[in-house]
Amino acid sequence: MLDIAYRLKKFKNFWVISIFILIVLQGQSWGENIKQNYTVQTDFSCGGVDVKVITHCIYKEKPYLPCLSDSQYIIIRSKKIVSSSTLLKLDHSISEITCYKSKNNKWFIELYYSNLGNCSACEYYELYDINGNLVATDRKKFRVIYKHGSTKVIESKNFNEVVKKYREIFSKLKLEKVSSKDVNLSTESR
Repeated sequence: MLDIAYRLKKFKNFWVISIFILIVLQGQSWGENIKQNYTVQTDFSCGGVDVKVITHCIYKEKPYLPCLSDSQYIIIRSKKIVSSSTLLKLDHSISEITCYKSKNNKWFIELYYSNLGNCSACEYYELYDINGNLVATDRKKFRVIYKHGSTKVIESKNFNEVVKKYREIFSKLKLEKVSSKDVNLSTESR
């Protein structure tokens, strides 16, 4: 009889320890930095107007890396500007917002898009007024080619003209930088 009680106690201890180990291991896997399906919002103000950049992230492996995003949109005042793609992920994401003021006291918001590459076609700019109207962009300086599930970004034939036109508009407005903010795609907010 004593032998049976001893075996039952050992059996009970085995299960308690096993369940404890499983809970600890599961907790460690939950604590990993791999995140899926979350939203990052960056708030900014320019000329008294609220600007929001909202990014839906589908995956992020490391806390110091930006997420892999599949959609992104901007709200200037109450106007929603969509910057999305039909692809699994965006080819360029907004990395920075900058506020400018012209000599005649008009306010402008510049969005800097990047694919984190180091090339002339890896980035572009969009300039908006504070009502959310597109004033200028140099996005057409490159072409994105989608072929068999891969993406290739190349300079367009009129690269120099597009860049020149954007710079001319920017100079004509006589803009002075007021403030800027990085769009942090490595921080989760729900």
